[in-house]
Amino acid sequence: MGALRHLIGTEARKLFQIPARWRELLRPRRWRQFFHVAVFYLRTGNRWQADRSGGSFERRAYPSYQDYLKRQQSKLACLDLSRYEAEYQRLLGERLAGVVGLKKGAAVLCLGARLGAEVRAFHDCGCFAVGLDLNPGRQNRYVLHGDFHELQFPRECADVIFSNSLDHVFAADRFIAEIRRVLKSGGLLLLETMKGRAEGVSPDPYASFWWNRVEDVVALFNRQGFKALQRTAFDRPWPGELLCFVKLESGGLEGLEES
Repeated sequence: MGALRHLIGTEARKLFQIPARWRELLRPRRWRQFFHVAVFYLRTGNRWQADRSGGSFERRAYPSYQDYLKRQQSKLACLDLSRYEAEYQRLLGERLAGVVGLKKGAAVLCLGARLGAEVRAFHDCGCFAVGLDLNPGRQNRYVLHGDFHELQFPRECADVIFSNSLDHVFAADRFIAEIRRVLKSGGLLLLETMKGRAEGVSPDPYASFWWNRVEDVVALFNRQGFKALQRTAFDRPWPGELLCFVKLESGGLEGLEES
């Protein structure tokens, strides 16, 4: 019950902080989302535990991997993303314009791309881009079905990998290993990462992996065979940073098993 009270309290605070959310109370989709989240919280207790990535990281305690998959796949049915998709495509496009090394014609893979706003943003930059998601919806022209813990693509085939879904991974080591496998040596990894707990941002009901500070995320990828090149702070559609890494030829692979 404590987790459910926390959920209700969080939603109540958001209503007073963001008056526009009152309109959401009239939408059946929003009530379905609240119901699904409430049932999930009652079932799992909203428990978090330390992740093996280090003391700065934690992960949600799911009963099983199948429970995790079911949870992540359910989000799309509870959200109306029409306005978000258009806004995010525009905002990301503006940020991509400042990424050094992003070239027209680059082969880009977007992980956790949902309906494809990020894919379209890369198209606007002249890139060949495709997305991957556990639930891309019906007849999605931009996003394929797939699990970013086990990518269906061959080794070193992508020039650029993008994701804003680090907070939705089940196993960070598998996620990073798959990125290293599929990304070309010298290729770019672009992560849009939310601020962490110590920076005033808490995980939402669908998050499964979290950190204290963005600096912790930078350090994690630096340890795993990447080198940070750029960091660009932003506050829309949520507060965070666009992190740009390059994949190194070798090194930093301790503790990783490539699938």
